[in-house]
Amino acid sequence: MAQFGQVAIRLRNVWKVFRSYRAVPRTLKEALLSFGRWKPVEVAALKGIDLEVRFGELLGIIGRNGSGKTTLLATIAGIYQPTDGTVETFGRVVALLGVTGGFHPELTAEENLLFVGTVLGIPLAEMVRRLPSIFEFAELVGYEQAPMRTYSLGMTVRLGFALGMHVDADIFLVDEQLQSTDAAFQQKALSALQQIQSQGKAVVLVTHELDWVRQIATRVIWLDRGQIRADGKPEEVVSAYLQSSR
Repeated sequence: MAQFGQVAIRLRNVWKVFRSYRAVPRTLKEALLSFGRWKPVEVAALKGIDLEVRFGELLGIIGRNGSGKTTLLATIAGIYQPTDGTVETFGRVVALLGVTGGFHPELTAEENLLFVGTVLGIPLAEMVRRLPSIFEFAELVGYEQAPMRTYSLGMTVRLGFALGMHVDADIFLVDEQLQSTDAAFQQKALSALQQIQSQGKAVVLVTHELDWVRQIATRVIWLDRGQIRADGKPEEVVSAYLQSSR
């Protein structure tokens, strides 16, 4: 069982390199002669990341677009395999990444929850029992039988987040989609993450909302071009980040 202070997530020298192929002719003649021949183009999204997150921590990850925040979260979640280095997680992980993509638009909200919940390993009977609480948390009571295609983006994100809060896990990974919800639900979600952290779970939150990390994070890292530029107390790291942006 997870205990406060024990390591929940450990990354050692993690690199994630994306490779694509495109022709790069310099002249028309070269283009004709090299037709069908491609050169690899590599982009390193993560560059030698060393990181430990402990149970009882709520880690905020900040940085500009393209800094590697989402790639880091997806690598921790196991969605991406590192090109080099090691990623270890010590407990059950629930990844609230791109939650809007996990639902089928033609199924009802209730049907989607039952399907996704069983995929996450929750027994069907237990999912049925949890449905009222999930819809209540998402503030979607009365919309249980509506097809997902009728949900707005904010409603869909609320439903996905509420489902994640009802999964028995030790490590919670949350991406930026919470920003698609209204301000009242955002505060409700942040309070829920704080409560989870206070219970000894590990929470990692990627966000552009600096006030969020000031409000709830116990620690913040600043990613810059795939590397950790700063790691420490929220106010200190946020101040350094803002100073660099001036």
